[in-house]
Amino acid sequence: MPVLILARHAKAEPHGPTDFERSLNAKGLAQAVEAGAEIAERWSPDVAIASAARRTVQTGQAVVEAVNRHNGEPGTGEGLALRQDESLYQGGVEDWIDAINSIPSDSQCAYIVGHQPTVAEVVGHLNPSSGVPEAFRPSSLAVFVLDSWDVEPGDYPAPELRVFLGT
Repeated sequence: MPVLILARHAKAEPHGPTDFERSLNAKGLAQAVEAGAEIAERWSPDVAIASAARRTVQTGQAVVEAVNRHNGEPGTGEGLALRQDESLYQGGVEDWIDAINSIPSDSQCAYIVGHQPTVAEVVGHLNPSSGVPEAFRPSSLAVFVLDSWDVEPGDYPAPELRVFLGT
C-alpha cells in the first residue's frame, strides 16, 4: 500500500533577503531533523519533492539525509535524492496534484514538502470529508495510506496528521 506524505516546511526565519531565500531557524532545523528521523523509521520514502524555496529544500534535505542514513547509504551519492519543483513555491492545488501525479507507479512512499496555506488546502482537496486542517503548523505532516496511486483527489482516505516541535 503506497504512502503519500505531504509536509509543511519547518520553522523559518521571519525575514531573509527575499521570501524565497528565507532559511530555517534553529528550532526549524531541530524540527526537520526530528521529522526526518521519524519519516525514515516509519515510512522510508523512495521519492522526495520540495518547493525550490530555501526553507523547504532545507526541510526536505533533512528528511533525505535521515532516510539515507536509515538505509545505510549516507554520503554514497546513491539512495534518495531531493527533487526541487519550482511550481510548488507559489503554486496552487493543481500544481501539487501535478507533483503527486509525477510519482512513479512503483513507488512505495513519496514525500512532498511545501508551504502554507496551499499544503493544507491540498490535504482538504484530497480528502474533503476531513476538510482543510485548521492548524497545520510548521513541520506538520499529513500521511495518506493509499490502496494504490490511482486514487482520485476527493477519494483519499483520512490522513494521519503529525507535527514536530523540535524538542
